[in-house]
Amino acid sequence: MEVLFIVLNDLSYLDKILEKFVELKVRGATMLDSTGMARAIMDSEGLNFLLSGPFLHSLDQEQKMSKTIFTVIPEGKKTEEVVDAVRKIVEDSKKQVIGFMFTVPVSGIYPMKPKRIEQ
Repeated sequence: MEVLFIVLNDLSYLDKILEKFVELKVRGATMLDSTGMARAIMDSEGLNFLLSGPFLHSLDQEQKMSKTIFTVIPEGKKTEEVVDAVRKIVEDSKKQVIGFMFTVPVSGIYPMKPKRIEQ
C-alpha cells in the first residue's frame, strides 16, 4: 500500500486526471492548493534577485498556484497503472513544467470516528 502524490503545476490537466481516477476506480483523493518555493520567493518583496539562471527559466510566469493531489492506493500494480495514465495525459504538453509525482509507503490507515454515545 502506498500513497501517490501528484504536484500539478499545470492545472489545465486537473479535470482529465480526476476523470482518469474515476475511470480507474481510484477510491478517493485529497487535493490541496499549494505554492512552490520558487513562486513564494518570487512573491516575497526584495527576494527576486535570488532567482537567476536556469532556475528562473523553469518557472512559468503565468503559474501562480498548483494543486497537490494525494491518494492511498492499496495495490502496487494499481499505482503503476495510475502513474502511467497520468503520464499519458500530460505527454503532449508544450510546457516545460507540468508537475511531478512520487509515492510513499503506507504501513497503516487508522480511521477516526467519534465515540458512540448511548442514551
